[in-house]
Amino acid sequence: MVLIEKLLLSIEGAFAIGAAAGLLIGILLPRQKLGCAALLVVPITMIFFISWWQAQHPENLRSTSALDFLFGPLWPSLGAVVGYYTGKWLRSRFANRI
Repeated sequence: MVLIEKLLLSIEGAFAIGAAAGLLIGILLPRQKLGCAALLVVPITMIFFISWWQAQHPENLRSTSALDFLFGPLWPSLGAVVGYYTGKWLRSRFANRI
């Protein structure tokens, strides 16, 4: 849990985890409407993670900690969109060869 926690607390790590989730969604879900709806899981999960992290570390709370709920889901969501379209591209690329 410590590795995932450290990854999600950095911009690059949050982007990478979001991209991995988006890639899986893009590969596994064939319909675009269902895939885009499934991408909503990423920011919602990040909001729950931020809430959990702030409850576990009250000594690190600042006056700007509420902004984590606004900007925290941004990076994994951007990564998820990039990963989703990469997964869709991979799915279409390899679907034609089977």
